[in-house]
Amino acid sequence: MITATSVQIGEQLLDRSEASLRRAGGDGCELFVLWSGRQEDGFCEVLDGHVPRQTSYKSKDGLLVRVEGAALHKLNCWLFENEQTLIAQVHAHPQDAYHSDTDDAYPIVTQLGGLSLVAANFCSEGLISQSTAAFRLHEEGWVGEPTPIKELLTVV
Repeated sequence: MITATSVQIGEQLLDRSEASLRRAGGDGCELFVLWSGRQEDGFCEVLDGHVPRQTSYKSKDGLLVRVEGAALHKLNCWLFENEQTLIAQVHAHPQDAYHSDTDDAYPIVTQLGGLSLVAANFCSEGLISQSTAAFRLHEEGWVGEPTPIKELLTVV
C-alpha cells in the first residue's frame, strides 16, 4: 500500500512526461505515462517514467488508450527486477481533467494508495497546475486527492 503524502520527481522526468502527453495530444490522442519508484518515510520518490506500448482510439464517444497485456507483463518484470513499484498513472484529457468511467474501470495502477493524475487540455499548462486533477485509489475506488497538486508533487 502506498501511504506517502508527497511525491518527489526529477525535473527532467517531469519535463519528459509532459512532452509525451503534449505530443500525443497534438495528434488528438491520449497516452499513459507511468511513474515508478520507491516509498520512503512519508514520500514517494519517482525514479523512472514508462510509456508502455499502447494503442490510442478515437470514437464518437471520445478517446481511449489501451495497453496490451504483453506490455504490462514486460513492465511488471522490469519493476520486479529493479525493486520498484508503480506510484502513478498519468494521462491527459482533451478538455477537463476528471476521472472517467473508463479510468475508474481499467486502471493500470492498482495498488491501494496509488495515484492517477489527469491533466486538462492535453497538458498544455503542465502537470503542476490548477487544471490537473489528482486521484488516489482507496478500497471504495478512485477518490479525489485533497492535497493540491502543487503540494503533492515536489520537483527536485
